[in-house]
Amino acid sequence: MSQFGYYNDLDSHPFVGERKVSFKAKISEKPFLDGFFNGSPKHSKVENVTRGKAYDIYKVMGQGDGVDFYFLDDTGKEMILGDFFFEAAEE
Repeated sequence: MSQFGYYNDLDSHPFVGERKVSFKAKISEKPFLDGFFNGSPKHSKVENVTRGKAYDIYKVMGQGDGVDFYFLDDTGKEMILGDFFFEAAEE
């Protein structure tokens, strides 16, 4: 199983805390995320991130059965997004 697959499916092995990692994950283009990228009163707008682009994930923060991925956005600043924003990137 890839690192992305391991951290994207924590139902069977939840964890809490920070882990250093090194893998690529792609920002999903699925329609349910449109509100985050297009601006919506229900969601905080995600900026400086390109949908469909693969980013280098260097740290994860587990919160039980969910995880946040840490990566550098398109401006070089640290960005933190939940695992549901991502899908597997081609290695």
